[in-house]
Amino acid sequence: MKRLSEKEFLKTFKKVPRVSINLLIIDDKRQVLLTKRNIPPFKGFWHFPGSFIQKNERITDCQKRVARDELGLELDKKPELSLLGAFDDLDGDPRGHTVDLLYAVKINDSSRIKTTKQTSEVKFFKKLPKKIGFNHRITLEKLGFK
Repeated sequence: MKRLSEKEFLKTFKKVPRVSINLLIIDDKRQVLLTKRNIPPFKGFWHFPGSFIQKNERITDCQKRVARDELGLELDKKPELSLLGAFDDLDGDPRGHTVDLLYAVKINDSSRIKTTKQTSEVKFFKKLPKKIGFNHRITLEKLGFK
């Protein structure tokens, strides 16, 4: 699938909301996994592993791409993912209006999770860190994380 240039991609925000697929991974201690962004916007901030869905990309393929590109994980052919909710974000992304679809992901072996070129750090949190990008703190608080 051909990706848009960054210039073309940014123009799309002026015309329509963008849909992102985010992954929520919780360990057996009810700690939430966040990744520290290595790319703008919000470089150096924590966030859900996630990405914008591409034209003609299935949601499950986007989920697999996010797991691979941001966590170094290969999800099963038919991953066990459940939709937790859809969240509006009118102001949280400096590029423009987004709609986040958040999916719960079950990972059997968290020791396989690693950083990638898009993430400088990957960590489970019991207490949320201060620097969280986008609208992800609001979403986490709605889900009961503090």
